[in-house]
Amino acid sequence: MSVALKAAGGAVETHQSAESLGRGELQVALIAIHLVPELGNLLGELLPRLVGDARVIVILPRSTLGPVVEVLGASERIAAVMIAEAFDVSDLSALATRILGGDLFGLEKMVPWGTKIHSTLVGDYQEKSLCIAQISEFAEMMGVRRKYRESIEQSVDEMLMNALYDAPVDEQGRPIFSEIPTKTRISLRVEQKVVVQYTCDGKAFAVSVRDAFGTLERSTILRYLHKCLHAEQQIDRKTGGAGLGLYLIANNSSQILFNVLPGVATEVLTRFDLDAPKLQLETLGFFNEKIDASGRLVGGPSRRLPAGASYPVERRAPEVASRGLVAALGVAIATMLALIAVVAWPRLFGASKTSVEIQTDPPGVAVFVEGKNVGVAVSGKLTVEGLEVGRTYPVEGRLEGYEAATSAVRVADKNNVFSFKLRPIAASVTLESDPPGATIVVDGKELGKTPKVVTDFPPSSTVSVVFKKDGYSPTTALVSVPGPGKETKIVHQLTVASDLASVVLISDPPGADVYHNGQLLAGVKTPTDAILVKGGTEQRFVLHLAGRVPALVRVNPSPGAQRMEQSATLAEGVQLKVEANLDGKVSVEGSLMCKQIDSPATCTLEPGDYNVSFASGGSKATRRVQVKSKETKVSFGFGWVVPGKNKVLQTDAGPASKLTFEEGKQTVIVSNSDGSNIHGVKVMIRAGVTTTAE
Repeated sequence: MSVALKAAGGAVETHQSAESLGRGELQVALIAIHLVPELGNLLGELLPRLVGDARVIVILPRSTLGPVVEVLGASERIAAVMIAEAFDVSDLSALATRILGGDLFGLEKMVPWGTKIHSTLVGDYQEKSLCIAQISEFAEMMGVRRKYRESIEQSVDEMLMNALYDAPVDEQGRPIFSEIPTKTRISLRVEQKVVVQYTCDGKAFAVSVRDAFGTLERSTILRYLHKCLHAEQQIDRKTGGAGLGLYLIANNSSQILFNVLPGVATEVLTRFDLDAPKLQLETLGFFNEKIDASGRLVGGPSRRLPAGASYPVERRAPEVASRGLVAALGVAIATMLALIAVVAWPRLFGASKTSVEIQTDPPGVAVFVEGKNVGVAVSGKLTVEGLEVGRTYPVEGRLEGYEAATSAVRVADKNNVFSFKLRPIAASVTLESDPPGATIVVDGKELGKTPKVVTDFPPSSTVSVVFKKDGYSPTTALVSVPGPGKETKIVHQLTVASDLASVVLISDPPGADVYHNGQLLAGVKTPTDAILVKGGTEQRFVLHLAGRVPALVRVNPSPGAQRMEQSATLAEGVQLKVEANLDGKVSVEGSLMCKQIDSPATCTLEPGDYNVSFASGGSKATRRVQVKSKETKVSFGFGWVVPGKNKVLQTDAGPASKLTFEEGKQTVIVSNSDGSNIHGVKVMIRAGVTTTAE
């Protein structure tokens, strides 16, 4: 650490304990603290002792976003937080240089000397998309793996959205786009373009985005990150909310630095460590540049920071130069002007121009250069004239039903041929069958059951689809797939197998349960889909609906019959309620549904006379019941008979020790225990009572 700080300039002292720092004020410009558990609350003890413009760099043991945000928010003096497990002395030296010497702006401060930096300007949503495509293409060319490219693209997208639509303010400092919905924003163009720089040295990829307003505040960053870390609702749903965007950048980057020159510029620099197995935040810092009342950089030359310039002005104070040096510089400047004239001559007095051939797949693609429609590649080719040699143009291809394709095209002096292959938006085919539930088979592969939406058929093609379902003959249909982005629906009629038939049952009112041969068809209600039955034999269906008299439907369909309809009217009925003091089964003669059902039982019947029986074990009782227009109740009561002392009960099945009878007068046969003296005894049976017969 001491070596890194010495590289930033100034005298460096190293202390292994808090005691060695004494107890008074600390007259320092910068303190770098490696927070380890042994130091306790050292940070809290040192911060109140700092004076002047002293700043602090804190080094934490591990990378966790929560503690990083918490430490950075502890004091305005804390300029940056680093992570020990990913510590790099060059990063510490660069941070210290920013704090001690200023000179904040520019991506070149973040990468090794000599690394080429690319720049572009972004002024609207379309240019933002082209910029991201250009950066992604450069990253792919540099061998950056897809998972890192996705993180880079997402981070750049968030940074540009913030710079384009959250940063701009009016003369009173009020956000320009704060009350404008996002859908409206993306159709607008900002007056002062955003400066984007990007580079890659093979080990790291770095991107910076700078706006021309300088409105971002340290407290805003910390508030957004704290909310996303701790609040239940992480997404800032306000118009212009940038909270989630900052949170996503923090989770996708290795290093984030915020440079702010209030009222002039805000720059966000991000770095992505390409050697790390997983991207995690290693450095988070916030730096404020200062200007005096005249708009000059404090301690710097008498020059304003140019709006939209690729690099900031130098802050270091100029040294007094000798006359010889001034003369030498004059010669150098003259030479440089001559070189600039040579380079700039073509642009000033007519740059060399040429044509570019754009080839598209499929044909008919509309081609846009720098956002301007330059024609349609009717036959798959389009020649664009008047493009300057040496320039890089953003080119986009658009065609209805296809995803737009973008690329950055650099124009050479000859042989300019570029190809665009647009990916079709999937065509949608809804496959249905009558009845539903058929298995869909294409090229021997099962795709599921009807109804099903299929989106992976080739657009504008014809596909052979086989429909299979038990009880139906397999059938094939040729499906015409619509063009890209289009939709269609196919309803295929299934054919019943030759030995079967299909029946459709309808009731008035609808919603009745369906019983077939005494078995409830689970999940089937009237009106039904096609029900498969054996052809050429009589089929019995009972339709049952609560509060209605069940209806019997007989049908004898021919083999192969298709959707033979049968209907029935379910009349209103009267409820017969049957109960007993024993568990048993209830049957009502003449009723379709009340046969051997558990008691207590409720049967819906037409008015009339019915034989109602109750059976429990070996006992059975039957009554003739008249069902009228109102609810009718029937109650069966049973009691028991046991023999007296040294007696047994006699039945047709042999001797018994206990018998069950319906309440009322009953005659039982009694004998001695040896079987002698067989005689009849009349007893009165009471419900639930045991009576002794002597």
